[in-house]
Amino acid sequence: MDGTISVIINNNVNIYDILEISNESTSQEIRRAYRQKALQYHPDKFQGDPSQFNVILKSYEILTNPQLKAKYDELYALKLRKKINRKKLDELTRKFQDELIASEEENKARQKRKYYNLEAMKEDGLKRRRIREQTLVNTKSSSVSIYDLPLVNNLNFEPSSTSNVSTTTVRLKYKYKKELKGLIDENVLTKIMQIFGPVKKVTMNGHDERYGYAFVEFESDAACQEAIQHNYNESAKRWDGTDVRKLASLLRECTMSETMSSGLTNNELVNQILQKFEERC
Repeated sequence: MDGTISVIINNNVNIYDILEISNESTSQEIRRAYRQKALQYHPDKFQGDPSQFNVILKSYEILTNPQLKAKYDELYALKLRKKINRKKLDELTRKFQDELIASEEENKARQKRKYYNLEAMKEDGLKRRRIREQTLVNTKSSSVSIYDLPLVNNLNFEPSSTSNVSTTTVRLKYKYKKELKGLIDENVLTKIMQIFGPVKKVTMNGHDERYGYAFVEFESDAACQEAIQHNYNESAKRWDGTDVRKLASLLRECTMSETMSSGLTNNELVNQILQKFEERC
């Protein structure tokens, strides 16, 4: 069993006191309290306390899982009243421990299934794309063909200045840590990046073992360019005085994200013909 779970159960730890909230706190209040405590005791912080941080994290996971929270509340209430027999208390404790462990195992299995499902979807997407491409090559339009077009006058494979390229969206890379679960989301990244200018939208883009990624769309080109030109390898002193200064220090890179138009070429007539082929596939 997880060592942190043992500490909470065997030492009669009141997880509401750990987060300094009441048992009637809302999910939003629980989340806010967790962030504050996690930042205070994070192992990477000067004089951080890994053991206390693990208790804080486990308390947060219990209180945000309705089923585990209900079991914890019931167990703790029984201990406080001291009106139950030892057998019932031991049975309830074992069930609570088993459900905690089962919840952790299910979470691990879910993450593993998600990974394999993504890989299967990628492979299926590649197969479908190859089939469409082969069908496109083997199929000839009955009304008009690419070969019917005057090449000089209609085809233009030079980069088009009017292509739909977003000049206000960047791809952000930040250091990913499992301990930061729940701390970095769209709202937090919005607060961090609006140091460069108004932010229109933030879209999370997953993570690997080392880094997390997100797309940030600014209101203006100027804000976008300032975000790109900033040196993220230096100190995060630009965020001094803000409540996101610590998290801003995890940023590693900000590059332009080009979102091209849906056309396959820069020639609209060619795109229409190719679209007809694709609809027939």
